[in-house]
Amino acid sequence: MRFLQFARDIARALEGAGIAACVLGRERGGPGVRVATMHRMKGLEFRCVAVAGVNDGTVPMKSAVTPAEVDAQQHQQDTNSELSLLFVACTRAREALRVS
Repeated sequence: MRFLQFARDIARALEGAGIAACVLGRERGGPGVRVATMHRMKGLEFRCVAVAGVNDGTVPMKSAVTPAEVDAQQHQQDTNSELSLLFVACTRAREALRVS
């Protein structure tokens, strides 16, 4: 939910700057810049992609990763899964990619 709100905030900021934007949900499109969570990017492709808000704490998302002291093997598996999600989001770009 936190990342969906972030997507909505980005779309709102773009709209405020006069740039048409839509948040991808169950439907796959709308006018202008399409804003989505990394999960929503699976299976899609775009000419240009910007992956915003990537930093320690968001990727990998701490709440999605089992602490190493609880289960080291699960911790590594969870971390790899989160990094794979970032990889998927980044590989949706055909021509240009920006990560911030």
